[in-house]
Amino acid sequence: MTEALGRRKVSKGDIILTSEPFVYMLTTSYKGLYCDNCFKSKKQAFQRCSGCAFEWYCNVACQRSSWPLHKFECKKLRQLKPDYPVDTARLLAKIIIKLQEIWLCKHTTVLIGAPHCWLQENNPFQIEAIPKNGGDKMEEKWTEAKTRKFKDLMNHYSDIKRDDQRQEHLSVLRMALCNYLGAEHIPNEADLQGIYGRVIINSFSISDEDQCTIGTGVYLAGSVFDHSCQPNAYVTFTGTKLICRSLVDWSVLDWNKVRISYVDTLLSAKDRISDLLHRYYFTCACNYCTDQTREKISSSINCGNPSCDAPVYISEIEDSSLPVGPCTKCGFDKFSPDTRTSYKEISAFSREKLDEMKQVYYFDISKLILEKQGSMLHKLNVLRVRALDAAFESAIFLELWDKSVEFGTQNLDGMRYHYGENYPAYALMLLKLGKVTCYTGKLEMGMKLLRAAEPILRISHGTNHPVYKDQLKPLIEQTQAEINYKLSRRRD
Repeated sequence: MTEALGRRKVSKGDIILTSEPFVYMLTTSYKGLYCDNCFKSKKQAFQRCSGCAFEWYCNVACQRSSWPLHKFECKKLRQLKPDYPVDTARLLAKIIIKLQEIWLCKHTTVLIGAPHCWLQENNPFQIEAIPKNGGDKMEEKWTEAKTRKFKDLMNHYSDIKRDDQRQEHLSVLRMALCNYLGAEHIPNEADLQGIYGRVIINSFSISDEDQCTIGTGVYLAGSVFDHSCQPNAYVTFTGTKLICRSLVDWSVLDWNKVRISYVDTLLSAKDRISDLLHRYYFTCACNYCTDQTREKISSSINCGNPSCDAPVYISEIEDSSLPVGPCTKCGFDKFSPDTRTSYKEISAFSREKLDEMKQVYYFDISKLILEKQGSMLHKLNVLRVRALDAAFESAIFLELWDKSVEFGTQNLDGMRYHYGENYPAYALMLLKLGKVTCYTGKLEMGMKLLRAAEPILRISHGTNHPVYKDQLKPLIEQTQAEINYKLSRRRD
């Protein structure tokens, strides 16, 4: 079921859509840490499917819920063990199974309550491919009157057909699927490309309560949203359930104008536009991407006048012999002749190292970037902001609390500028920084950061989301209690 609002007044923080996944999949690297069915994190020992030894579940209820689809996968996974299919192939396989309903099993016994869950080893599957009215008939409401089926999802068929890289990827996946499901169950070339296109264009990265991406899902109603780098709606997840809240007030909700962000806005407009064109085949023309002043600030250095804090634009593509400046605020223009050359070298180095950390931030590499940048880059330069963010996150991972506070505090203005002062990503950074600041004993400073995050996260996540209910609210209460205790001790 989907909760979907019709055309009516909506306030910021209101849920405008909830959506259950058509198919979803836990990322392989998180197997055993989260339930494959409900995506709850490990609070106690999970039970492993004894048939395939690949899926893990909280309990019998989750195993039962997963079984209608997993009962076909299970035998196939067991046959391939330990060479399981890559994640994208598994997700495509789930859709193929669901669309065709080729997963009717006979003579299968489920052992409820068995120590390791649940399939008898001496009772092998017998599979019959019986075409039925399967997932292709499923639909999900996104307004009171409108629904979406899997076939309604955009697939960019022509664009993908012309994309050599995507065609090569699809060819590799086809071989993996034949090996996994059997060639007799693979759709024809056109249908498979249509499925592939719908997956890569419409899938969501599912995050846990700590905003860590742990899986991927395809949502019928949830796929209705278009993109903006300056979105007016925000998506969160509770387990595998997608929840979209409005970030703005609407006198009348207009679905044609609701936007979420497909990419991290902590990139330059040039990089965002390139990324969106490469991944989704459209050119973004939102305010953030067309604002030339904003883009110049993203590529700026500090003014040479020590008493001036203005950013000075410097292009990475202009001739290095051209002079830099003057500063639009104070008029300073006495920059060193090698300023452009130095900036180009620093920018190229920063991009290269940041690209190396697309999956995981490393503290040593982050520090190396910052050392290379020195004092040249302005605090709003996007490469400076990204480097400080990497250093902040990696310092937290290593429990270097003082360093994380140092880097996070330096980056507050940059994060606020690039994300926007009311955007959830900025508030989540405030929450993290507030938490580690409290750890270091700076309770008043930490409380200020936490209280700044509270109204933003109340709107974007709601008061029942674990980020708000289990992290932010208790931390504010605990910190306030400690502050009050310190004050009472001083009075005594």
